[in-house]
Amino acid sequence: MNSSVNNTPLYSIKLEKPINVPLTDRLSVRLYADSRPHCMETAFLHKGLVLILDNHEVIEEGMGFGLPVVKYIDKTYFSSSAEVSIEKKDSVYQIKKKFVLDAISRKKFWRSTYIDDGVYSLARKTFEKLYLKHKGISPLFNNLMELRNVAKIKTEFQKVKPRGIIAVNYEIRPEVINVTADFSDLILDGCAELLVLNEQGANTFDKYNDTNGLKLAGAKIGGWDLVTAKQAFMLSSEKQVSFCLLKTHRATLFRGWENTKRRFSWAGLNYSLQPNQGNFSYSIDLNFS
Repeated sequence: MNSSVNNTPLYSIKLEKPINVPLTDRLSVRLYADSRPHCMETAFLHKGLVLILDNHEVIEEGMGFGLPVVKYIDKTYFSSSAEVSIEKKDSVYQIKKKFVLDAISRKKFWRSTYIDDGVYSLARKTFEKLYLKHKGISPLFNNLMELRNVAKIKTEFQKVKPRGIIAVNYEIRPEVINVTADFSDLILDGCAELLVLNEQGANTFDKYNDTNGLKLAGAKIGGWDLVTAKQAFMLSSEKQVSFCLLKTHRATLFRGWENTKRRFSWAGLNYSLQPNQGNFSYSIDLNFS
């Protein structure tokens, strides 16, 4: 399938090369038609827009800008397959990626034994409650997460029967990315929550600021904390780059940062929505100096 403007083909979803869109002389974004980049636990899954700084991807284990995830009562669904098309008019790029919700996560012990979902879910929820209640000792919790590697407990994503498709349109301009997620082809039976993730790497984006005056760094940003300010920023203390999202009445905005050796490395501003079959639009402001 080709996308064209003025009958001139631009890109095909069958091409192995990613779509690259320049923003400045040092900053650009990239979209893959497959599940690259293959990093840590999210290697199997499709990503949203990947931020490129000085010709290096800074997404790490993050899911990229504008990546949909759907929580159902029984499982959380991710995308392991997708289609991509692109159009360009003047300096504005319109890229669409249709994410098929066809993957779920399983926890595997050693090489072949899967952990019972109910038992692991109970343990995970207990862990999350302790984490949120005792954020001052988050380094200890990170050490506990690293012990999962010693115990050979790993996350494996399995392909399953799809529960729908979410089409995400990225309108890319030099200083802003406008994102629209279309949920009209999503199965809503048993659907509990819609998530739209905006994540890049934790090693690059190590600071959080917002218009309430809150300033946090590293683990103090929190694993999944509510944003109450009108604007929230994820910043890099070294690279002098940041991205900003607005609080919206249609969704709840959360900030998050995790950097656990060989497991997690993401920093993000993520939207949570109630299940619906409409569209959700927002903008990502990029600042670079």
